Amino acid sequence: MHNQLSKVSAESQIEFLQKIQSLFEDSSFSATYKFALLITLANLAIELGDDQEQELIIPSEKIATRFSELYWPQIKEYSSGRDIGILYQNNGTQAKMISILLDIQSQTGIDSFSDVIAHPIWIRKLNSIITTIWDNPVFYLQEDENKFIYTYLNKESLTLTKEAHLCLRKFNEYSIQYAKNGWMTHLKTNAKNQKILNTDSDLESFLFGASRETLIQLRPILIDYQHGKCFYCSKNTTTNSKADVDHFIPWKKYSRNLAENLVLSCASCNRSKSDMLAAKVHLEKWIEEVVNNPKRNNEIRELGFISDPDCNIRIAKWAYRNAAIASTNVWVTKNQYEIINIDDLDYLGRVCLTYISSFNRLNNEKLI
Repeated sequence: MHNQLSKVSAESQIEFLQKIQSLFEDSSFSATYKFALLITLANLAIELGDDQEQELIIPSEKIATRFSELYWPQIKEYSSGRDIGILYQNNGTQAKMISILLDIQSQTGIDSFSDVIAHPIWIRKLNSIITTIWDNPVFYLQEDENKFIYTYLNKESLTLTKEAHLCLRKFNEYSIQYAKNGWMTHLKTNAKNQKILNTDSDLESFLFGASRETLIQLRPILIDYQHGKCFYCSKNTTTNSKADVDHFIPWKKYSRNLAENLVLSCASCNRSKSDMLAAKVHLEKWIEEVVNNPKRNNEIRELGFISDPDCNIRIAKWAYRNAAIASTNVWVTKNQYEIINIDDLDYLGRVCLTYISSFNRLNNEKLI
């Protein structure tokens, strides 16, 4: 099997990572925008891209929506046991992005991001969000003479370079964690946040993850659809109040709480699986019983989670392809593992095509 980056030399890959590292070490960031932009582009390279050596055009509306999704939880007041307040994302006045989103939330009265982006006010504010992104991180992230991540002619789209497209897919976990660490450091060192933050704060969960309480509210829905059983071992979980909500594609690999990616697991399976991908037997079950279950996923969406089955399939295809290239073990059950192989990738590819075709057909029928 050939490597997805076989046409991009090892030297080019290393050079790209070095440039990303230098970008954050050598640049002076007055706001957190640049971290958010890199995370956004890294995720969209997975969701919209493929493993071909080619540029990737990303529409500005996609960038603005995913960029806003990152900031949406941060318009809430943060409390660490000291003062309470909205964290400052800028060394000067509050970042304009926060002000725009606070205004949208105030006008709509909606707390759920999945609901707010369907509101007419969101549509009216979208151009302002795009302008803010283009005038700030898009313009300042790279030096004019070294546009190694993206190029653009106007505010309609960004075009990822061939190297950035492929490297952001391969080194997604590294790039995103690097940006998240930089984001947290920026907030912690901002003098305006000192009264709110303390050393014991679980800042990362607040910034980038759903709270434990938010995930716990999914238990009744998941217990219902899984008939009270663990998704992986099928043992009864209804009497176990500590049954966990697990990310089928591990959070460490892709940190987004999509409805289709959340399943109920017994604590034992969740600890054993940890940050590993699940084996083919679990993958088949996930696609057939979870991804291909719009009623289930719409119920979860009504609790404020985003439902995007097409996106989740693409994420799975990316994650399992990377695992096959690296000959990585995938998790079967406690102390039992297997290697993902080309047959599993062929299976996932066929299911992807079948599912996406079916999904599009159902959507078209709804429009008629």
